[in-house]
Amino acid sequence: MCESCMHLEYDEGSQQYVCSIDFIMDEDDLAKMNYHQSNHCPYYKIGDEYTLVRKQN
Repeated sequence: MCESCMHLEYDEGSQQYVCSIDFIMDEDDLAKMNYHQSNHCPYYKIGDEYTLVRKQN
């Protein structure tokens, strides 16, 4: 589901898409996701960077 997530950003250094949430998640968040064994990311938001702009107009 990452392809449609608002937090997926292109990193020019590695020339690939990365999840921006990975940089702010701590060990507790990772442990919760691994413990519950669900593929659901609690930070998943459908949309892109233009979603906020469309709401403002």
